[in-house]
Amino acid sequence: MVGYTLRQERERQNLTISDIEQGTSIRALYIEAIENGEYDKLPGTVYTKGFIKNYANFLGMDSDAAAKEFANDIAELSAEAEAEAAKAVAENAPAPEKKVEPKPVKPEKQSIGYSIQNERRSSSNLLIVAAVVLIAAIAGGMWSWLTSSEGDVAKVDPPKQQTVQPVATEPTPTNDPTHVANANPEPPKPSDKVAIQARFNDRCWTLVTVDGAVVQEGVIDGGQTLSWEGKENVTFRLGNAGAVEFFQDGKSLGVQGAIGDVVDKTFSRK
Repeated sequence: MVGYTLRQERERQNLTISDIEQGTSIRALYIEAIENGEYDKLPGTVYTKGFIKNYANFLGMDSDAAAKEFANDIAELSAEAEAEAAKAVAENAPAPEKKVEPKPVKPEKQSIGYSIQNERRSSSNLLIVAAVVLIAAIAGGMWSWLTSSEGDVAKVDPPKQQTVQPVATEPTPTNDPTHVANANPEPPKPSDKVAIQARFNDRCWTLVTVDGAVVQEGVIDGGQTLSWEGKENVTFRLGNAGAVEFFQDGKSLGVQGAIGDVVDKTFSRK
């Protein structure tokens, strides 16, 4: 093992583990584990390989040869571990079950007296069945004769039911004045005022004129819904027409232009 080789060279040079620790900065605990081949006490294969190469360089040995020897040690330890694991599995494996072949069952021998007695029982059963069938046939014939004699009695047909035709009823005239009035509905009366709502979805400079009088002028912030009502008309001048949606009599009239457009719009009485 590479640890044994490194320890022999260290002892040949009269160096202690403390000397190796000071010269390589490898902890004494790891140096002892390398020399004893106790790789499970080391931080890992990659780190251990670096320790061994550093240890070999400090002793003036071929570090690559020491690394190859370490790789061989790891391979041998892995093979031994696999062999021990396979042996343990084989020892703990259950023994194969023995197949038990079924024994042939010999048919039971029946005595001659037993077979004769069975034949006598079967013949007596046949006689009983034949007697029952004969009695049933006689009873059926008697029932057929009785029913045929009853069929000679005269049959009386039930009286036919007369169908009554329904009498058609004439429709009675209605005296409901609303019915007559609805025949000629009056056209809806025009509204006597104009009511406009505007929903501002963004900031917009707005000038509102109702029946020729200015009622509002300035910037209106978004998120507000305002209403105006006039007798003849309501006029708007918008500095950002795409930000305002109009409503008249509860119906949406949409926007009257694009974002940033200056638009004049007049709504009149219907």
